Amino acid sequence: MMNRLFSLGLIALLLALALPAWSWETDLAPASARWPVRPLAEVDRTLTPDLDRAALAREDLDREEQGLPYRYASVYEVSLTPANAGTWENLPSGRSLWRLRVTARDALTLNLGFSRFWLPANATMLVYAPGENSRVLAYDETDQDAHGELWTPVLPGDDLVVELEVDPSLRWQVELELTSIGRGYRFFGEDISGKSGSCNIDVICPEGDDWRKEIDSVAVYSMGGSTVCSGFMVNNTAQDGTPYFMTAYHCNVRANLAPSLVVYWNFQSPSCGQHGGGTYDDSQSGSILLAEYPTTDFTLLELDDDPDPAYGVKFAGWYNGSGVPTSAVGIHHPSTDEKSISFENQPLTVTTYQSFVSPGDGTHLRVGDWDVGTTEPGSSGSPLFDQNHHVVGQLHGGGAACNNDLSDWYGWFHVSWDGGGTDDSRLSNWLDPGSTGETSVETMDPFGSSFTVTPTEALVASGVQGGPFLPEDVVYTLTNTGDAVATFTASAAATWLTITPASGSIPVGQSMDVTVGFASSVSTLGVGTYQATVDIVNDGQGAGTTSRPVTLTVYANVPRITGVVPNPFGGSAAPETEIRFTLGGNAGVSASIYDLRGRLVKDLGSMAGVPGPNHFTWDGTGPGGARLPSGSYYLILEALGQEEKASIMLIH
Repeated sequence: MMNRLFSLGLIALLLALALPAWSWETDLAPASARWPVRPLAEVDRTLTPDLDRAALAREDLDREEQGLPYRYASVYEVSLTPANAGTWENLPSGRSLWRLRVTARDALTLNLGFSRFWLPANATMLVYAPGENSRVLAYDETDQDAHGELWTPVLPGDDLVVELEVDPSLRWQVELELTSIGRGYRFFGEDISGKSGSCNIDVICPEGDDWRKEIDSVAVYSMGGSTVCSGFMVNNTAQDGTPYFMTAYHCNVRANLAPSLVVYWNFQSPSCGQHGGGTYDDSQSGSILLAEYPTTDFTLLELDDDPDPAYGVKFAGWYNGSGVPTSAVGIHHPSTDEKSISFENQPLTVTTYQSFVSPGDGTHLRVGDWDVGTTEPGSSGSPLFDQNHHVVGQLHGGGAACNNDLSDWYGWFHVSWDGGGTDDSRLSNWLDPGSTGETSVETMDPFGSSFTVTPTEALVASGVQGGPFLPEDVVYTLTNTGDAVATFTASAAATWLTITPASGSIPVGQSMDVTVGFASSVSTLGVGTYQATVDIVNDGQGAGTTSRPVTLTVYANVPRITGVVPNPFGGSAAPETEIRFTLGGNAGVSASIYDLRGRLVKDLGSMAGVPGPNHFTWDGTGPGGARLPSGSYYLILEALGQEEKASIMLIH
């Protein structure tokens, strides 16, 4: 036995020494950190052609002149599946492991696009850079969408590992095809030679303090693994948190490319004036195209998933009327760098795109010259807010930059509202799903919903077995005190209670009543006291979640003595005792005291009993008020044609 234990310990030690002591950013670490697997040098690798940076730079100049979206990566197209590439092996756990290395020499970042992505239950796919402290991207069956694609955010470096772990019996169900390798030849946000102008104002600066909610609605995004623009989450009149994402039409997010969208939230400087230091960690991928209108250069998408609550994303409010803003604020990613804020303190003008004549065709709002900050390529698609914090347009283009007085033009939200007159060319049917006719909504924090619950009292009811029980119910009023629609769920782990309604939505500033009452099954409860708790939960994770207790006492239809207190009694410390009893209804009650021989020693008389608890006292005296001797006695209580008995001890 000792030799066997020593052998097992030695094997464990060798395994521990063989596995790299890496610190992974996810609980789901790569197989190489958990099992003795083949070294990466033996794993099949795809090596892409080297980047021609000079040619790419020339192409980027042409793209800028044509007004095309900012490009940061060159895409290399492949068709790699677990059937034609990579390396399979069996794990000690009994599962199958497939790995593929993807290398693009001298690339600054890599991102991957899978045109087919479908995993069976319990399968996992990881994407990570080999080496210590790499960020690990983890995917499973919950990441599958109807369009069947998956696009990853960027990971720094020029070497990635794709790793699939699956039960051997389910390997045939895997659908995985890598078709796009995005090779970053310039960072968006960190290439110092192409850094945005110094006049840009980091959103973390004090200038952004009055615009914090709006700042949290804006993001930078990539498409097709190579181009980037700005965009923003937009609210709707239902204020239901549908993840509508708006950007510019010229950013070329067409229906076939919408699944490749990767949105990066909170890519911004951690300190004022830094113009750098942002991270790509808060990201999500995938969308579908809803509407687009080239005339005002808007595109409306719906993201595949709600943003992670931890990202703190807000939904921008808007104004669809014809009033021209008296001032404006732009929130954007200049050159797709860290998020910035710009200010125009003068009234805007209505024009044709890139025209100074007003009103022209009336499709665009012109910012004459930014007073503070500016915009740059990469800012395209970012929102323009009026003096009331409402979106009034998205950036189409212009010549604004640091150290010039040139203008910018934004596609006018007012015109985009009706757009081309069809569902797929206008905003109205998406952002006003109930056809309310509202001309504006406010910026919404989907996790900032809150409500109050009144009254604070519990429901305390009682009654005879079978009922009725009074009070019959209690009404709690939920009042929305937040700036977003509040959704709630009310429940109780007691089948004898009813809650109506058990869930619902409360518009901003309005109230809803929730009634807690008794179900028909309450009539089957036996004599006793029952307790439950009604839980009212804010589904949006905001304020308002609370509980209210319920106490129900069921009395018998006949009299019940519930206590003789104190017992024994007598002497100066306890000169009398209290006889406690319950009744199922109004009734006359009589009581008498007998000794152990059955002789009547005290007639306590009669009283009018009421439903529920009752009581009377006895001072230990007999006829004429004489003190009875110490000893045992018994009480007979009569009511409703029934008798109840209880023993009493008198001591001196």
